[in-house]
Amino acid sequence: MITRRQFIAGGIGSAAALLSLSLVPEYKVIDQLINSIPVLLYHRVGTETDNLTISTKRFEQDMESLSQSGYNTLSLAQVKQRLQGQNSKLPDKPIIITFDDGYLDNYKNAFPVLQKYSMKASFYIITGMMGNNDRLTASQIREMEAAGMDFGSHTVTHRQLAELTPQEVTNELNQSKIDLEQLLGKPVDFIAYPCGSYRPETIQATSNAGYIGGFSTQSGFAIFNNHFTIRRIPVFHYDRSIAYVMLRKGLLASMLG
Repeated sequence: MITRRQFIAGGIGSAAALLSLSLVPEYKVIDQLINSIPVLLYHRVGTETDNLTISTKRFEQDMESLSQSGYNTLSLAQVKQRLQGQNSKLPDKPIIITFDDGYLDNYKNAFPVLQKYSMKASFYIITGMMGNNDRLTASQIREMEAAGMDFGSHTVTHRQLAELTPQEVTNELNQSKIDLEQLLGKPVDFIAYPCGSYRPETIQATSNAGYIGGFSTQSGFAIFNNHFTIRRIPVFHYDRSIAYVMLRKGLLASMLG
């Protein structure tokens, strides 16, 4: 089993070869990325053929590959400790798995696979759609949370925050947080911005609402230099193996900024 440093160094070498970059300052990139964490972004797991949906078989292949490669999924509590600078030791080869939109298939198809491989994931819920057709219900969310899954906000209506008025942004951030905290009986510290849409004012409003971290849709490894624009690695229906996705959309995207 290769170490995290070996994986990053090897990936940098592969990326440099693909780009014909013979003078990549590998040691600087390694120093920057060695403490980064890949954050996978999924949406749906099922039989649909749209870009946001991957098959249950493919999702299980992803989780099996990660498990066999020695990756350990982090809880949001561990991410919170990391952001707050606490000296808690993370497991070797940490990874964060996220799901946006709160689709029902997350419970029916993804949740059993995650349990099979003893993996955690965080699910970002559109609270105004909770319980609607094809969306997670309150009881399913509680069941998943009791089994070790985490939940965060994806706002109330899933409107793009960069296009809303300041008052609308405040309402979306605050009300979704309140709704989830009442459902789960504990603080909700993280949000995933709908469609990755935000402005500098959005980030300030997110902090003012009491969140400690925000997930974007910008590709790359999470370096955590800004707690409210955390990068993720999106996984789509047409993507190749999870190892290739992590190299191309994670490591390479981080190298290129």
